Amino acid sequence: MKSPSPVPEILRIAVPIFAGFLVGQVQQITDQAFLGNASAAYLSAVGNASSTIWTTLSILFAFGTGSAILVSQKIGEKKTEEAEAYVGSTALWSTVVALAVFAVWSLANRRIFTAMGLAEPILGYAVVYVRVYSFGILLSGISSAAQSIYNGTGYTKPVMVSSMLRALINIVLDWVLIFGHLGFPAMGIAGAAVATLVADIAGTAWSVGSAFSRKLPVRLSRRVFRSASLPRYGDVARVGVPAGLEEFLWNIGNLLLIRFLNEVDPLAAGIFTIVSSVGLIPAFVFIALGSASMTLSGRHTGAGEPHKVRHTVNRALLMSWAAASLFFALFVLAPGPLTRLFTPDPEVIARTPAMLLVSALAFFPRAANIVYGGGIRGTGDTRWMLMTQVFGTLFVLLAARYLIFHTPFGILGVFVAIALDELLRAIVNALRFYRVNARVTAPRP
Repeated sequence: MKSPSPVPEILRIAVPIFAGFLVGQVQQITDQAFLGNASAAYLSAVGNASSTIWTTLSILFAFGTGSAILVSQKIGEKKTEEAEAYVGSTALWSTVVALAVFAVWSLANRRIFTAMGLAEPILGYAVVYVRVYSFGILLSGISSAAQSIYNGTGYTKPVMVSSMLRALINIVLDWVLIFGHLGFPAMGIAGAAVATLVADIAGTAWSVGSAFSRKLPVRLSRRVFRSASLPRYGDVARVGVPAGLEEFLWNIGNLLLIRFLNEVDPLAAGIFTIVSSVGLIPAFVFIALGSASMTLSGRHTGAGEPHKVRHTVNRALLMSWAAASLFFALFVLAPGPLTRLFTPDPEVIARTPAMLLVSALAFFPRAANIVYGGGIRGTGDTRWMLMTQVFGTLFVLLAARYLIFHTPFGILGVFVAIALDELLRAIVNALRFYRVNARVTAPRP
């Protein structure tokens, strides 16, 4: 008997995730556009600050990913109480980790950015931004637990609503606080930090509140918190830490790339941030489809149905390549308008089309990497993706360093190195998925 098409279920999970990412990116783009028009130095400062903070939060994302994988597998096994115990453990102990990360940023803010190679005035702007924004770290533990519920159950609409709330508040407060409207003083980059922090608090409140809904098959509750235990958090860590280290390495790679670019000229990191931000929009389609692949692969793995894992990932891959084709055409035909969203600087506008073209060529292998990665993680194998990321980070850093400083590519060399890395890892991840992971059954924590 022919299996039913997984496309409707993929879309049900992926569309709200993509919408949430898209709205969040509109928030970030607006933030960068306001800052870039106020001062190009602000743009570089936020690019350095946000990348560094996200890197230190990788461990929390790790536990959220591990929890989501275990939740999806336990749902496939029809063991919802065990799934909720993992969520409660994640909520409690990830909050403790968040406190530790916040303490690091409170005590070593300036030293971290000095090590990144920043100099005044960009150094000072980055320090001011993080002094305010870092308070949002305190919410990251409980937020990661809520996200694990949505990713694990496939009920992703709250992710979209939370992102819309964040974006609306952030955009309005950016306009008011950066430039000084409606009677408020012009706060510059400090205003952007306040706007982002207030928006994150509101979005997290909605996301966490929605995770208590009785409509969810797995949810937050007082009972869930009472069932939290350190051994269960150890299970979450066992599955999630490789995924977190993978994310950490990716972020470390980006930080070192920015470190290289800071040696080129003061605006290079800002240009890299602009191109990377535009390139994130299509990546969000791939990430949403990869998240759906992970959720459904985990469910089918828990139910002992590896053939459905393959079927789901194949369909998600075709959908991601269709999206990649559309975005490739947009990037090739309209590089100027995309860049002008961020800055009116004619030098920056003239330098970005070649970078956008190389980024667009990388869409296809990047889509494959993300979707295959979702399928591989869903089966519980997070170590393989970590190993390929170790290779990828080393490859990108070595290749980018050479291309930036020893060839005429300059900044373009960063994007060439990234594209080559995506291609190589897409090939090895495809081989891994088809030959090994799709044939295994659920691992027992």
